[in-house]
Amino acid sequence: MKNKLLSRWFGQSTKSTTPSKVLLRDGLSILIVDDSRTQLYAFEKMLNAEGVKTFTAENGKQGILMAKKVLPDLILMDIVMPEINGFQATRYLSRQAETGHIPIIIVSGTDQGSDKAWGLKLGAKDYIQKPVQKDLLLAKISRWTAEVGVEKPQPPASTPEKQDSTWVEAG
Repeated sequence: MKNKLLSRWFGQSTKSTTPSKVLLRDGLSILIVDDSRTQLYAFEKMLNAEGVKTFTAENGKQGILMAKKVLPDLILMDIVMPEINGFQATRYLSRQAETGHIPIIIVSGTDQGSDKAWGLKLGAKDYIQKPVQKDLLLAKISRWTAEVGVEKPQPPASTPEKQDSTWVEAG
């Protein structure tokens, strides 16, 4: 049952052993804020498999408190939640001195341009729609944590000769 749900939300089999195209550094921490326990479980399982340390919160209020406590490298934020919704939590976190530097990616079940525009206006850095494609999500995570995430190196087609390039003038 869990595998069917994960497949539904992430559009692929959870038993897939295909490595992702994006490598995230050890120690990367992500806060997942979503009122769906199924979503929390799915994101945790996927991100933990990539070596990411995850923290979870089930609503915007818990998300704000957890973000202040753990200061994650990135936050994945659902929109529709009880108590404080994702828009309100995003606005609050992005305007606080202690959490304003943390990139927030809105994760929404709707495909409404107004949700994306509103989320970005309130301080989110990016937006992704459910069901989430794993490689797309990891690429967005890598983009917004560029100082800590890197793309996996591709094997070189040919090995060029090394040149002594201690200083290069642009001309």
